[in-house]
Amino acid sequence: MASRPLWYPPVAITASTWLRQEIQQVQQHAGCDFDVTGSLPDGRKNARHRPMIIIGTDLVGRVRKPFYCGGIVVVAALTSDDRRAIDHATRINAAHIVALPHGRQWLAEKLLQIMDSR
Repeated sequence: MASRPLWYPPVAITASTWLRQEIQQVQQHAGCDFDVTGSLPDGRKNARHRPMIIIGTDLVGRVRKPFYCGGIVVVAALTSDDRRAIDHATRINAAHIVALPHGRQWLAEKLLQIMDSR
């Protein structure tokens, strides 16, 4: 019987086409791949084994149960009018809220730190 991996790559959870494009830019800049899904249930799979979960502001308000993982980052469009995203991020204990595209460099560096530490 094959053993399960102890580590899974980060996952980005968003249904937003724009956020997906921005996240793809982050992936290219960091030189690492991670999973991308538009569904919270899919994003929860193997969450405990993921060093980071990136959640778009389009879905963060739908999170009801906490994620147990290495860390949560909420990503937002710089022009986002959703002021409640900060409240939702605080409620789910997100370590950071990053406005894209300006925070792209920071997020890429954070991903590189994670990849280097594994």
